[in-house]
Amino acid sequence: MRRSWIFAGAFLAFAGVSPASVLLDDFNRPDGGVGANWTVQTGSFAIQSNQLVTTTNGSLMTFNGQTSNSATVDVFHVPPTSYDAIVLGFQDLNNNLFIKVQDNGSGSFDAAGFYFGNNGSNNASWSAANFFFLSSSFLSARMTVTLTGNVVTLDLDTNFDSIPDQTYSAGSVPLGLLGTGIGLGGFGGGTMDNFAAETQSVPEPSTLWLGGAGLGLVLLSMRRR
Repeated sequence: MRRSWIFAGAFLAFAGVSPASVLLDDFNRPDGGVGANWTVQTGSFAIQSNQLVTTTNGSLMTFNGQTSNSATVDVFHVPPTSYDAIVLGFQDLNNNLFIKVQDNGSGSFDAAGFYFGNNGSNNASWSAANFFFLSSSFLSARMTVTLTGNVVTLDLDTNFDSIPDQTYSAGSVPLGLLGTGIGLGGFGGGTMDNFAAETQSVPEPSTLWLGGAGLGLVLLSMRRR
């Protein structure tokens, strides 16, 4: 069994199969609608000054044809009580992971919600659903939400150096109620930019050939032992 894991690991390493973050929308286009790549599930959004702006409170939209267990977006505070959210596992408005950062009246993002359904419309289905205050408030950040098994994690990179400054997690996610869609939610003029998702990179044929050759060398060296 141990050798089998070694062989698999060696092949993946040589083949170059690894997750990669892909920019899905930088919103760099003329002011107006969000475009054909998005489905607005409720409310409304608009492109304003090359960013995404929530124009109706409690809005949610999903990116067409894309599924992922990890998504990232840049969030920017808008007074007085805006929130920005990343949505994973969208099945419908009541069945999705809805992870948000919010201004709870301090003049900055000072709180977060780990919710189920659009802004917690179905929190009763998730025992870990919770609204809480952050360890430190901020005005802008790169926000990443990742679902690993039944644990969801929120990372906040408040100085945009690719290293999370704050991390929060919750388990017991009811996976059986989730779908596969991903998207964004917003309230109070919530403003976002640079929506990205993690995908599995696909190696080129030449890389696969090199991977096979590398695996052969590993097997040969183990056989000699």
